[in-house]
Amino acid sequence: MRERMIFSISAAMFMFILLSTELWAIPSFSRTYQTSCVTCHEAFPRRNATGEAFRLNGFRFEDDESYRKTQPVDLGDEAYKKLWPKAVWPTTIPAHAPISFVTRFLGEVDLDGSRDASVTFLFPEELEVVWAGTLGDNLTVYGDIIYIQKDFGGMDVQSWATLKAWLGIEDLLWENTLNIRLGTVGTHMGLFTARNSNNFTTHFYQYTSWTMPKPNPGSSGLNGFQGNNFDISPQIGIEVYGFGSRWKYGFGVVNGNLKTPSSEKPDSALSFVGASNNRGKKDFFFDAAFKVGGLGFDGSSTQVEDPLAARPEYWRDDSFIFSLWGYIGSSDIAIEDSSGSLWKGEDDFWRLGFGGQQKYKDLTIGAGYMFGRNDNPYGYLSTKQVDSHAWYAEALYFALPWLIPYTRYEGLDFDLPSGVEGLNPDQDNARVVAGLKMHLRANVSLSAEGTFYVKGAELQPGFDKTLFCLLSLSF
Repeated sequence: MRERMIFSISAAMFMFILLSTELWAIPSFSRTYQTSCVTCHEAFPRRNATGEAFRLNGFRFEDDESYRKTQPVDLGDEAYKKLWPKAVWPTTIPAHAPISFVTRFLGEVDLDGSRDASVTFLFPEELEVVWAGTLGDNLTVYGDIIYIQKDFGGMDVQSWATLKAWLGIEDLLWENTLNIRLGTVGTHMGLFTARNSNNFTTHFYQYTSWTMPKPNPGSSGLNGFQGNNFDISPQIGIEVYGFGSRWKYGFGVVNGNLKTPSSEKPDSALSFVGASNNRGKKDFFFDAAFKVGGLGFDGSSTQVEDPLAARPEYWRDDSFIFSLWGYIGSSDIAIEDSSGSLWKGEDDFWRLGFGGQQKYKDLTIGAGYMFGRNDNPYGYLSTKQVDSHAWYAEALYFALPWLIPYTRYEGLDFDLPSGVEGLNPDQDNARVVAGLKMHLRANVSLSAEGTFYVKGAELQPGFDKTLFCLLSLSF
């Protein structure tokens, strides 16, 4: 029976691709430059070295005017620059609406019988509308609206929407050295060598997606507990960054991504404590990267003269990148006891991580480690500091230009306090992620991926020994 269901999923996805081949368009940058998605991507959404240089440079190539096939619309004559401030400074807007769409269809197959349903469909899992473009020589805009459906281990399917947008101001002093982004910054937050936005796998890196474990109020004599919900994800604030051929830096000031748990009761005292109560405090982050060999961060290389020229092995970039990332912040902690009394406090915390990535011909390997400390994550329930350790090691190989097997091993350890009622003091876990990505078209991919826990499988029931089949397309 299970084999029949697996066959049905595969057949349905295959027929969907065949019937829809003529419907695929190309994303907005491909339309502007009239080039294939593989100019900037190894396998969508993962960017190659050319794509990284294009992104860092504010969605521009060096000598961008000579590569654009669709010219922007001028808003004012160039001569107005000489008349400023007695004239409006001229700029441009894209000739067409710079909008792209991304859709992901996910099927989940239970391999060990631990789920109530053997097969779960999330059609779509994500539907994303993206707009991105340039406004003249020194302004860049980006935004997206994403509708998301997630299945939490075959137990609970939830849906929500997110919104991100930022404005970039480039080359404030020297070229590429000082740039500013305002809005939803840190969209590539985390290690430069291991970002969710540049990932091959169907699910995010574990080191970016975990939050501090919490006691279960139902078993601890508490009406409610609001802890530190920080994870590594985009936030609202200001980001300053710069880059050269072999180096990159960035730092930012952000609100912090405090979130009120959706499980809180409306009549609970905790419903008045949450993301809106940020006390005027701000969090800070920084990142840095250094590259040896390959194409420079700024796109410079003696081997690449035309970024749009066809390259049969567009994914290759023999190089080594070292990256460093850190974050320091503070979060509200609120505890409501059985009598309804509310206790409020703060949890100061920080994260520090480093990673490396080596590319050699068709092989890419990477590894990273992140250390964290929370000063007071459990309020008066425990005064002990909590240390966390997260790590990963990964490899992918281009067996063919469109066929990429990959694997990742990742783990997470906590130094949790004992004696906190309702809190499991042993929540360490480790898992292996293995998969195969098939680039069926330049803008269409199909992935099959399995997750296998070697420690702590019971902490996330429904995810161990699960096969994920993901169809992703953009246009």
